[in-house]
Amino acid sequence: MKSALLLSTALLASAAHADVLGLTAEAGSYITNDGEDFNTYYGVAVEHPIPLIPNFRIQHQDLEGKFYSSNTKIDTSYNDYTLYYEFLDGLLWLDLDAGLTLRSIDGSIGSTDVSDSYPLGYLSAYVTFPGTSLSVGGEFKSGGGSDASITDSTFKVKYQPFYFTGIEAGYRKVSEDIDDIDNSSFDVEFTGVFIGAFVDF
Repeated sequence: MKSALLLSTALLASAAHADVLGLTAEAGSYITNDGEDFNTYYGVAVEHPIPLIPNFRIQHQDLEGKFYSSNTKIDTSYNDYTLYYEFLDGLLWLDLDAGLTLRSIDGSIGSTDVSDSYPLGYLSAYVTFPGTSLSVGGEFKSGGGSDASITDSTFKVKYQPFYFTGIEAGYRKVSEDIDDIDNSSFDVEFTGVFIGAFVDF
């Protein structure tokens, strides 16, 4: 009962500072594996002030590379569907979100198509420097279930010189160790930098 009361209080406090209705969209390029692969990404998030009902975010990431040992092409492109709550929304220049993500992988290993979905925990935290249009923070997703271990870490710098639009850049690391996906398995790691643009209404 105490936990439920604390959660409700936090969500109500967040709603008091939240936008009436917010829409954020982003798109860019993720440059992985020492610049050999350019993978596009995009996403949209919808936020509202209604307590206890989570916000929604969908993201797509192209994620292609090669196993260096065998030179086999691997494609673990995916869609992320995230339900999350805003615990802080600009209060003391901080933004803090947490929730759950369903990662739906739809790709291939060599000539074999693979697809499956995995649950991940989601955490996002950013701080905006007072009196500037600059914010710094990161996002973290981790999970996978009994036959998979997935970790996705992002460090991001955002600069919004205009009212609705801005640019973003940073570093990202994606680790995927999957034991059984359509009778295939793989253990890969993607690291690299990204750059993109966003709109925030």
